[in-house]
Amino acid sequence: METAPVPPISTMGAIVTVERVLARTPALAVLLPMIQAFDTGCLLNIDVVARNAAAPRGLALQLDSAFSGEESTSLHITLRYPDGVEVASDADHHCAPPSLSWFPGGVRGDATFTLYQTPLWLHPLPPPEDFVLTMEWPWAGIGLETVRLDGAAIAGAAARSKHCWPSWGTTEAH
Repeated sequence: METAPVPPISTMGAIVTVERVLARTPALAVLLPMIQAFDTGCLLNIDVVARNAAAPRGLALQLDSAFSGEESTSLHITLRYPDGVEVASDADHHCAPPSLSWFPGGVRGDATFTLYQTPLWLHPLPPPEDFVLTMEWPWAGIGLETVRLDGAAIAGAAARSKHCWPSWGTTEAH
């Protein structure tokens, strides 16, 4: 099976600031603070913040399974482009472009809050025009939420992404 490209390690992606709260319940907030753009695709940096005191018992285990792709608990994100093309986070096994795949993130927290960083890798870049992100998470009590994203800003950021080293065969500046 062919796999979709992953974010390039030797490239610094450029940042598109989004700073949106996608949804919130008494126990959870789903955030999209930024998108990191590369020439081959972009990372939608989805953060889930759990308010530990309001969270149901066993929430950490449920969140772990949600991001491992278990259908019954998964957070579902779909992108809709102006030409009608849709790409969904729960269809990443197809790997045919465009693809939207959960990418390894991280977890940190304290006694009050836990932050789950759960990036989504979108390959290839979206078209350079506005498109729609929809999100729903029935297990967490979050209904359908919609937000517009700026494809032109993502394309501009991708053009600003930088390789860590110059290409082979060129002279390095000192």
